[in-house]
Amino acid sequence: MVPNEQAASEADRSSAAADRASDAADVAATRRDDAASDREAVSEQRDRAATERDRGAEEREFAEGPGGPAYAAAIVETAAVRARAAADRAHAADDRRRASLDRQQAESDRERAASDRRHAAMDRDHAAMDRRDARAELKRAHTDDLTGAYRRGAGRVALEHELARARRTGEGLVVAYVDVDGLKATNDRDGHAAGDARLRDVVNAMRSKLRSYEPIVRYGGDEFVCSLAGVDLAAVKTRFDEIGVVLDDRDHPGSISVGLAEMRPDDHARVPRTPSR
Repeated sequence: MVPNEQAASEADRSSAAADRASDAADVAATRRDDAASDREAVSEQRDRAATERDRGAEEREFAEGPGGPAYAAAIVETAAVRARAAADRAHAADDRRRASLDRQQAESDRERAASDRRHAAMDRDHAAMDRRDARAELKRAHTDDLTGAYRRGAGRVALEHELARARRTGEGLVVAYVDVDGLKATNDRDGHAAGDARLRDVVNAMRSKLRSYEPIVRYGGDEFVCSLAGVDLAAVKTRFDEIGVVLDDRDHPGSISVGLAEMRPDDHARVPRTPSR
């Protein structure tokens, strides 16, 4: 895992933990609100009971006089009920304060989770850029700077892969050895820039008639090797005739010589020794 991907994963875990903490704080706040509501309801009931006792005390006072024992007992009981109601209100207010703090904590946790997710997204973007850069660097390391064809070492691996795939699937495979005719003469007569242009033209012409997954390998200074899957020799010869036509239309026309070999069951990646057109 690349560093930016690891940072994104850690940010995701932090975000998930903050979300869980936020949910827990919300649940706690809801429970405290419910408890506060219950206490307020009880407080209201006690207030009503105290009011009823006040009326009863007034009736007893009227019947017995201010000094009567029933009146005194009613006054004491009413005071106790009102005290319990006040205590319930105080507890309810405390529950609501705690619920408010829980909700503030939940909001803080959500903001932190959102920040972690933003950082995770940035880390993923950076990781994607790192992967693109790594692929580009790998491609540069494995391809020829001038033509874009595979270098010899990486190309041999690509050809072995195509041979293995053809053996696995039972498809036919033809390997083509391509030599750029007269490249030295072009270099001597017109300069190396013209020779380089001819090499690029050859590879571009081959790419125009080969499928994207069929490898082209620069095997030497003016030599290329490619493989074509699922076709026979006749079809490949037709393909290279078309490549020759494409080359004739380029700014730096020139011919190529092509040697072809069909895959046999015991073949490994190698090229024909004697090219033929």
